[in-house]
Parts: sequence; C-alpha cells; structure tokens
Amino acid sequence: MHFSNQDKNSQKAAPKKQNQICSKCGFENYHAAHYCEICFYPLNLDKYPADNSVLIKPKTNTNLVRVEPKNRLSHLSHKLRKPNAVSGLLVLGLAIALWFGYLLDRRQPYLSLNGEDEIALYDSMSQVRDVPNGLFSYGGALYFASLVAHGINEAIAEEHPDFNLRYTKSNSQDYSPTYGIKMLLDGELSFAFNDRPLTQQEYLAAELRNLKLLQIPIAIDGIAVFSNEELGVTNLDLEEVQDLFSGKITNWQELGGPDLPVVPVLLTPENLGILGIKDFDDAPPTTQYVDNYTLAIRKTIATPGAISLASTSLVQNQQRIRMFNLAEEDSIEYVAPMINQKPNLKLFGDGTYPLTRRLFVVIRQDGTPDQIAGKAYAQMLLSHQGQKIVKASGFVPLYNQRI
Repeated sequence: MHFSNQDKNSQKAAPKKQNQICSKCGFENYHAAHYCEICFYPLNLDKYPADNSVLIKPKTNTNLVRVEPKNRLSHLSHKLRKPNAVSGLLVLGLAIALWFGYLLDRRQPYLSLNGEDEIALYDSMSQVRDVPNGLFSYGGALYFASLVAHGINEAIAEEHPDFNLRYTKSNSQDYSPTYGIKMLLDGELSFAFNDRPLTQQEYLAAELRNLKLLQIPIAIDGIAVFSNEELGVTNLDLEEVQDLFSGKITNWQELGGPDLPVVPVLLTPENLGILGIKDFDDAPPTTQYVDNYTLAIRKTIATPGAISLASTSLVQNQQRIRMFNLAEEDSIEYVAPMINQKPNLKLFGDGTYPLTRRLFVVIRQDGTPDQIAGKAYAQMLLSHQGQKIVKASGFVPLYNQRI
C-alpha cells in the first residue's frame, strides 16, 4: 500500500495523547494509566469498570488486574490484610491496653468513711472538684488558728478565688468543741473544726433535725502542758497532770516546786476532757478562764503557779513559758513536746509522746451548699499540698505521700 505525502503529513499531525497528572501527588503518569504509579491514587474515576470492582496496578507489569469483591472500599480491606498492617494493629492494640492500665493505676484514691461517704485524696488543691462559689463560715475548736497563720486560707484562695472563707466566733464566748458543733447544727457554720470525736449525743441531736454529721480526720496533734517559766518543775507524768487540773494537787510543793498554789488556766471546762477527766466540775476553784489561747499564754506568764495546756502548734516559739516533759503514769521516761522550739512530730506520730489527739473537720450533711463547701475544704486540706501546710502548722499529717 502506498501513502501519499499528504497522508503521511496528516498522520504526523495527529494530536498526541497527554500524560495524566496525579491530582494528589503531582506525578506525571502514562496517558492510559488508571492509577498513579507513585501514590496509587485513581487518575480518572470515570474509567472504573461498570461493576464497581477495583482496578489495581501489579508490581511486575503495566496491565490492570480486576479484583473482587465489587466494592471500592474492599481495597482498603485488602491492604489491611497485609502483614505490616496487621502488625501495626497489634502494636496499636498493645499501646491502648498499656494506656488503659496506666489510667487504672492513676485512679483517684479515696477515703471511705462510714462505709458510704468518700473523700478523694488529690495531689493539689487545684484538682479538687465541685468547689462551690460563695462565702462560707467556719469555726469550732481553735486549733485552726495555726493553719490560718501558716497560709491555708491564702493557698485555697489562690487555687479557688471564688471559694471565700470567714471565721465565725461564738457570741456566747463559749469556745468549747461542744458549742462549735451546736453552731454547726444551728446553721451558723458551714463546717466546724473539732479536736475530739463526735459524741453519741451530738449524732442524736443531728438525727432529731433530720441531719447527719460526718467527721473527717485531718491530722494528729500533740498537747503541751506548760507553766510559768520560774516554777522550777520540769517533768510530770499524766497522773500528776490530771491531779493538778482536777484539784487533787493544790500546791507545787507537793511536786518539789516552790510554795505556790496551783492555778489552772483554761478556755473552757471541756478542756479537761483532753486529759481524760470526764467530770468537768472537777476543775478547782482557783481555775481561771480566758477567751483564747493567746490570753491563756499571757495569763500563765503573768501568774506564779499557773498551769495551762494547748496544742503545741499554738505555743511553739514561746520563750517565757516552761513546757513540761511528759511521761505515762508511773513512768520515768519523760518525753519533750518540742525539739528546737518545734513540735516533736515524729514522737507524736509514733505514739511515744503520751498526750496526743486526733483532729477533725465536721460536715453537716443536709444537701445544701454548706455540705459541698465542707467536703471541698476537707479534700483541699487532705491533698498533698494541704497536708504540707498541716505539717508546717505543727501537726502530724495523715496522708502526706504524693499521689
């Protein structure tokens, strides 16, 4: 067959088919390619077979091979069945399992109270949840003065600025723990500090008002017995302490001291309960009463023959009083309440020092914001951050390990 020059020229002038540019990676592919040779992205979706099967490009040749089933998503399933994809899924599953185990190990620890109420132990005050906004009142046993002096309220305000606290003192000048619980039951306080366990009578008084009281232990306290620094007596056992405050010993000569009458100085007759004296009427007629522990210290300093007692947290660094070394009854193993003018926390904690007590925050459980505030306050005090302040205040922390 012969072609004319015109036919040859027309063949040369035929338009050349353009190569296909991948819209995903930009690679220039052969004009008849269905998939990009680099990223395997479809180049022309209109060229898919009518039966919706997937066309994939083999590694060894340029022909297209039809793969069933008739679902384009089956290509993804095909790739996931490759060994490297299965290995990846196994690694991913293992990572998820390890993370889940880590989360279980980091679950927030709780204190279970009365078998039903739970108090969370947080690392910092900022982590405490459900802290209400508003102004909330506290009061009760005065040992909280050391906590306030060492910055507990400021630390709380820094983390929860809308949780405001105010001290509410007794209008009757009664600073006994009993009156503090009464103020709590009467709604005068949002929560109360208590330096002894609640009594059966107090639980009953709450039930009569369709309320419940919850006491939350926060620390251990050591009690210092102290006198005028010129007294000359340095050691006492607990039986002698009881006799001094109950009137059985009336003159310091009976203990080898000067000829001075014994003058107990107390805030309230209920202070005798710290010594195990159950009948508060046993206080001798020479007893003098004051409104707070600052006045008790001043009265003791100014009165020859005076004797008083208080939390060591409130009398630390006092220079003009003499704190007695104490021993158990009929013992000569006397233990000092202070070391370098600081509370002897180690011996308070292990029970070597013979006169200690547990301290509580008491909450009225009535479904009001006061209950929420009391629980939040207790959880902040029991956090690692709060327990550091408890220790700095002169108390033995109960939960001082970092969570």
